[in-house]
Parts: sequence; C-alpha cells; structure tokens
Amino acid sequence: MVKELPHDDVAEKTLLGTCLIDAKEAANIISAIDEEDFYAENMKNRLIYRAMRKLYESGVSIDVTTVFSQLQNTKDDERVGGLDYLVSLCDNVVSLSRSDYYVEILHQKKILRQLLIEIGKIEKDYETKKIEDVNEFIGEVESRINKITENRKVGDFSTMGTLARMVGEQIRSAHGREDSISGYPTGFQYLDSKLNGLGKGELVILAARPAVGKSALALNMAYNVAAETQKPVALFSLEMADDMILKRLFASRTHIDFKSIQNGYLTTEQRQKIREAENDFVNVPLYIDSFSGNSIDDIELKARKLKENKDGLALVVVDYIGLINDPKNIYKDNEQAKIAYFSRRLKVLAGELKCPVLCLAQLNRQTEESHDKRPTMANLRSSGAIEADADKVLFIYRPGYYLDQGIEIKKKENKSFGQGTTPAQPNDQKTDVVEIIIAKNRNGDVGTVELFFMKEYGKFFTPSNADYEKLTQAKEITSLPTSDMETDN
Repeated sequence: MVKELPHDDVAEKTLLGTCLIDAKEAANIISAIDEEDFYAENMKNRLIYRAMRKLYESGVSIDVTTVFSQLQNTKDDERVGGLDYLVSLCDNVVSLSRSDYYVEILHQKKILRQLLIEIGKIEKDYETKKIEDVNEFIGEVESRINKITENRKVGDFSTMGTLARMVGEQIRSAHGREDSISGYPTGFQYLDSKLNGLGKGELVILAARPAVGKSALALNMAYNVAAETQKPVALFSLEMADDMILKRLFASRTHIDFKSIQNGYLTTEQRQKIREAENDFVNVPLYIDSFSGNSIDDIELKARKLKENKDGLALVVVDYIGLINDPKNIYKDNEQAKIAYFSRRLKVLAGELKCPVLCLAQLNRQTEESHDKRPTMANLRSSGAIEADADKVLFIYRPGYYLDQGIEIKKKENKSFGQGTTPAQPNDQKTDVVEIIIAKNRNGDVGTVELFFMKEYGKFFTPSNADYEKLTQAKEITSLPTSDMETDN
C-alpha cells in the first residue's frame, strides 16, 4: 500500500468552514493560501477553495449560498458532496481566532509534500539518466531543493528583555538629534524628517501620472539608500532595461543631460565625469533586475535569495505594481483584484525581509480632471486595497509637467523665485519645483514636501534652507532657473 503524502484534512476543513462563517476572515485566509496548499487527493476541498477564490477576486461576499451557487455554475456542486458538505464544514470551526495556525499547517504540509515529490524525481533521474558530472548533478539537486525550502515561513519569539534593550538603545541614541530618523534615509532631508525615513517592514507606495518622474525619484532613492547605508538594495524594473537605468544614474550623478549620454556626444570634461562616476558606482551595493516578465513569486524568491546571500537588505524597489506579471492569467479580467493581491504580497514580503518595500503605482486619469491636477488617494488605482496595505503613500505633483504640454492649471499669482539671487545657467534647462504629497503615513506626519527636479538629468534634490523657506511662502511656484544650489546627494 502506497503511503499518503503529508496533509491535514482537519486544517483544510476548518479554514474552509471559517471562510463560510466570517467574510472578513475569509479575505485574510484566501490571500494567505492557494490551491496548492490543499492536498490533491482532497479534491472536494480544492474545488471549494477554487470557488471561494473566484468569488473573492470578483468582489462577491463569501458564504454558504454564494459558494454553492458558484459550484453550481461550474457544475462542481455534486463533486463536492452538495450543500450538505458545505454546511458540515462550518461544524469544524471551533474558534475564528486560530486561522493563522491552520494556515501555517497547510503551508508546512505543502512544502513537505513538494519536497518528497521532488526527492522522488531526483531518485528517478539518478536511476534513468547518465551522470557525467557529479558536481553539476549535485548543484542541480541543491537548486531544486532550495527552490522548495525557501518558501518556508519560520518565525520565533522575541523576549521582552531583548526588545527592551534594542529599542532602549535606539531611543537613547536618537535623543537630542533633530535630524535623527529611525528608518533608512531617502537622501532628501525634509522628506526624511516627515517620513522618519523608510522603516523596516513598511510598504511604501510612490504614485504619479506617467512621465511625471516617479521612476526617476525611485531610482534616486534606491541609489541614496545603497550609497548611504552600504547595505544591499534590490531594484526590480519591469519596464526599463538595466543599461538604461545605469545611463539615467550617470546623468543624475554627473549632471550631464541624458540625451548627450545616449548619443555619446560628450566633451573631454564630461567623459572624465563619467569615468569618476563609474568608479563611484563600483562601491554602491545596488542590485538591478530588469526582467520584464517577473511575477510576484519571482520578486519574492529573488529578494529572499539576495538577502540570504548578502546577509540582509536595506530596501526593495518595484517599478511598478501594474506591470508585475500574472503568468497564469488568473486576474486577466480583474485588474483591481490583481493589484490588491500584489499589494498584500508585497506588504507581507516587507515584513518577512524586515526591510522597506518601495512600490511604484499609477494614478488614474481622473487626476487630470481636477482644477489644479493635485492627486488624492481617490486617484490611486485600486486605492482601497493599496491604501489598506501601505504604511506610507506618496504622490508626486509636478505642475511643470502640465505647463510643458500647454495645459493650464488653476493657481495663485506666480511669485518669482530666486530672481537675482539664483544665477541661471547658460542653457535653457530649468529646475521644476515638485511637491511630494504624503497622503498616508502610519507612523508619522502627513503633508507636503518640496523637492527640486532637473528633468534633463533625472535628478531630484533638496532645496537649501534659504530656498526652502522661500518655497513655504510661495507654494505655487512651478519652476526656477537651474543653479548650483545645495544638494543632499
């Protein structure tokens, strides 16, 4: 008799029963597990979970009636034992507060099943294939096993004494320092003072309309964190090739316009600046993955692997959430459910890696319909799910973007900025005043911070103290001449 693979029928039934009883808890359970967590031989349970998942993705509340109706639609109602079996699942629920415990049981059983199945395949490969290189075979076996075991979720308790010493030291070291922040610095002084830096375990959403500068700002932040902390930063770019990212970084660091770097028309002095920047980049632990086909599973796996190999991560950047691949087309007809699912996974990943995850997002077209074009939370695509998951939500508002297109925006009388005190460069380049709107900040202040943006270089920087004071008195300034103002980068 063949021994059954590891599974827990009681845990499966309990979780399904909990979903049928408590719609709110159902959302937490369904987002935490997938069909593979259910034992293949327990086809009844798999089919019921599949029906629940379909309802969840369609925004339909889960209960006995809706699930049974969905099973009837797919002609699976008789295969699961009809309405009687659904009702019996509710009887398995003793407490609604132990869902996490049963979810963990299913995860562990699934991993053990996958491991045993893979070991069987490895044994078969050993028996049927000619092994010409033992080291190569062992390496392949290790890779196959690691791919499974990396998905383990192993946690442990922290004692009160350990936490007290750690947090107490943080508080004492921060005492009396006006510039002290607990998170990783973005490189922008006034923004960091509002955000308190990018905190470990935080999901930070940076959103804007296309071509406003969100990728440039995220790249600036990624570089600043890596250079300042000397800790690894993972950048997943789903729409820009890695060489293009580096060219943008060269432009930002050298103040050579991007077009000149692209076409190679550089002066001797500029070529020397490129060489100096190249030497600086060698020592910055910024790791770039520009594979456009990355799924959420790929991002998680690669981030975990980088953390393990480099003994920690300071930041993970995803550019952007709408381009994360859905290889099985599970959400092809429901963009909102897809974004909600990805944002939840990214929030969990931030907690698991104990580092901030900065994820870019698009704003919807309704932003353009407002009188001043300033984005709000309502303009964030799938804002309900992202707003719930995110610890911080930042919007970029750049009036110059609209003025460049000849679009009039409602504003107060424009005040001159830096006239006579900020000398213009001998070219037509300008520096836009950009508002970073902090729409949500779970552990700090909301509000607006002004940065300067030099579009030709893809460069964001903090105004000098004197310039910042003027900005607070002239909020509606849209641009000013390029100058050699103080920067934080």
